[in-house]
Amino acid sequence: MQFDHFHSHQNDGLMSIAELRALRLREKKFESDKKARKYILEINQRYRKMSAHKSNNFLRNMNPFKKTA
Repeated sequence: MQFDHFHSHQNDGLMSIAELRALRLREKKFESDKKARKYILEINQRYRKMSAHKSNNFLRNMNPFKKTA
């Protein structure tokens, strides 16, 4: 039986116990992968925000007319 991740509401009335277990494992893996991608996305967004803030401060503090020591 072919399983489509995007249509998980398929009729599972005629599936064997082994197929039901495999289906449940795939669904759990799919959900855990989604959570992992979401977590990594949040980390990347925080990092981009911090690095953008640092580069903006660097450019703002850099004054070409300032005397160097």
